[in-house]
Amino acid sequence: MQSFKDVWEKALLVLKNDLNSTSYESWIKLLIPMKIENDVAYFCVSTLFQKSIIDKKYKTEIENAVSGVMGFSVTAQIMTEDEVPPRFREIAQRKNEEISTVLPQLEEEEGRAFNAKSSLTFENFVIGKENEFAHAAALAIANNPANAYNPFFLYGHSGLGKTHLINAIANKIQENNPNAVIMYVKGDEFTSELIDAIATNTQRIFKNKYRKADVLLVDDVQFISGKKAIQEEFFHTFDALYENNRQIILTSDRPPKELMTLEERLQSRFAMGLIADIQPPEYETRVAIIKRKAALYNLTIPEDVVELIATKIKTNVRELEGTIKKLKAFNSLWGQTPTIALAKDAMEAVIKENTTAAITPDIIIDQVSRYYNISAEDIKSGKKTTDIVAARKMAMYIIRKITNLSLPEIGKEMGGKNHTTVLYSINKQEEAIKQNPKIAKAAAELIENIKKSY
Repeated sequence: MQSFKDVWEKALLVLKNDLNSTSYESWIKLLIPMKIENDVAYFCVSTLFQKSIIDKKYKTEIENAVSGVMGFSVTAQIMTEDEVPPRFREIAQRKNEEISTVLPQLEEEEGRAFNAKSSLTFENFVIGKENEFAHAAALAIANNPANAYNPFFLYGHSGLGKTHLINAIANKIQENNPNAVIMYVKGDEFTSELIDAIATNTQRIFKNKYRKADVLLVDDVQFISGKKAIQEEFFHTFDALYENNRQIILTSDRPPKELMTLEERLQSRFAMGLIADIQPPEYETRVAIIKRKAALYNLTIPEDVVELIATKIKTNVRELEGTIKKLKAFNSLWGQTPTIALAKDAMEAVIKENTTAAITPDIIIDQVSRYYNISAEDIKSGKKTTDIVAARKMAMYIIRKITNLSLPEIGKEMGGKNHTTVLYSINKQEEAIKQNPKIAKAAAELIENIKKSY
């Protein structure tokens, strides 16, 4: 029978062919093959950082390559030297000197990620009365980061251009200073990364990644609300950057004082710089957006069609762009010139995608989960901690409010609860909404955001 070393050498040939050279040289070659035992292939690496990256990004490829060589299904298990069982200890003590030399470089690369969307610039942002202040502030920050307005907090409903503006800031800073360390992240991604870092004991790398930034942009920062550990880390990251005169840019669907489950000290810090909002575009701005988007798609739209679209779609820039895309598709596929009838079909298709008929219980539970920063699994569970119960009651209330599901059907969606429990929870939530303005506001905001988003 061939040794695991021989098996691994053959598997390496497969992996070298399947993966790009950077992935292969930087990660796969770090693995020290240990032993195959009970259909499990054991590998050793030096650090938890290496283990977490390989587990997350390359484990499936490793298992497929080894299984192909062995002729049967094999599971890969990656261990650090500290985790190696005593029976493998001698093998684990073989050091690979390349590991210790490449790690700092890999950590540095992880910490310099720049992933803003290059297509979102100031040049293609349409300015109107409802966003001109936010645009002016954003441009000032882009041209003089950390010295104009810091922090910069931008809020408004979904689809109005917040993400466009902060991406434009990032791209402008990068253009002016290619060496700037710019970190762009969504609030829920920051949360997930920190949870992963805690699970893999790589908090140091996580902290270094964000605290080395010259510019930190956090989109939808409201998603860090609710969990103490996440807010604690973000608080210290915020302070470290601010004290070192680094630019901080945040967006949210509402102003800091209305982020109900956000700690007061974070609300205070978010509000100590410049706060700007973006309102739904007025008619003139909607017309300008339609014309700008049509030009980008090389599409000619008659004035009467432009006026119709601008009149019918009033609150969401994404719906405007979606309609133009539909018209472009009709034109490209069938050669149809935009007409009133065609525009109505395009708008109906786009708006239909966002109606409450498309809203499922899972969508509502997901939105409530994000709002309270509590997992969907916990919301559906039988756990009775105060924060989970509050989120669960809110989810049941909203499902009842904007879907046609019966009480038993809601109970089934909520993890198999009986209709009596559902009715009790909804009644309690309705009482809470009448008596507590904060809960009433949270319910209204959630319902509005869910309808606008879907």
